[in-house]
Amino acid sequence: MGRFTSTYGSDPPQTLETVARRLDEGTIFGGFVDGKLAAIATFQRHPQRKRRHVAMVWGMYVREAQRGTGLAGALLAHVVEHARREVDQLELYVDVGNEHARGFYRRFGFEPYGVMPRSLRVDGVDHDAEMLALAFR
Repeated sequence: MGRFTSTYGSDPPQTLETVARRLDEGTIFGGFVDGKLAAIATFQRHPQRKRRHVAMVWGMYVREAQRGTGLAGALLAHVVEHARREVDQLELYVDVGNEHARGFYRRFGFEPYGVMPRSLRVDGVDHDAEMLALAFR
């Protein structure tokens, strides 16, 4: 099982209304190859008034067949440009054991600002998350 907050089949089924509400709370970007969805990333502004200047990237995923093709970089670049127009800072969390992803985000200018210990538990094993931020202003 991957080190994502949610994985298919790991969470209880959600109602259509719950899914629709989640979709309304963020902007979902997709990367398509031959007309098929091959990558996804969600931009979500914090809902609290005093945190509206900050947004999160979450749920970034690229199909295995498209990894290494530049699709992930193109998708994240698009999300970053969208965020630059909308907020002062963009944040995300990444598993500290995922060196490839950590390096990928750092190449876009994301800088670490802390570690969230035991942020995920997968099959009884705890994983820490590195917290990264990209400040625009």
